[in-house]
Amino acid sequence: MDDRPRFTVLAGSLRTDSLNRAAADFAAAHLSVKGKVECPDLAPVPLFNEDLELSGDPSPVQNLKQAVVSSQAILIFTPEYNSGVPALTKNAIDWLSRPYGAGCLIDRVVGIACVGPSSRGGENVREHLLQTCTGLTERVYPLTLGVPNVFELESGRLPAIAEASIKAWLDEFFTFSRKWFPETN
Repeated sequence: MDDRPRFTVLAGSLRTDSLNRAAADFAAAHLSVKGKVECPDLAPVPLFNEDLELSGDPSPVQNLKQAVVSSQAILIFTPEYNSGVPALTKNAIDWLSRPYGAGCLIDRVVGIACVGPSSRGGENVREHLLQTCTGLTERVYPLTLGVPNVFELESGRLPAIAEASIKAWLDEFFTFSRKWFPETN
């Protein structure tokens, strides 16, 4: 039995050359040495609708929730759209917050990061998600990561300086999260 920590990494962008998808992929590769990593695809998750929920979560929602429930830690890499949270990211959190009072994020450590061209590193989206996630779990890592002034990928990857920032933050997140991980042999 693999008793290493389990992570779910969410990429809050659908774009093929998304900076935050690249950041999520980098995080997944880095964390795979420390534990098991899942990266569920948010594209097929339908918009939250309580009628859908009442008739049973659609299979993409079930898959997302199962990935989160089987993890101790959730990492959200999302862009900032119009000074706020993109619909894809917000929709995933809305589904994960259900059923009300017993959502999937309870007892999960949550880390929030944004990579983008803004000089403020997605400060608005990070603040908003910090507030939202703190209402859903007491285990939110208080140090969000903003990686500013990144405009495009370089040969499919983030610039080395951005990857270094993400790696350092992930290592700090891992240290913060360890107290909730199962004991390993």
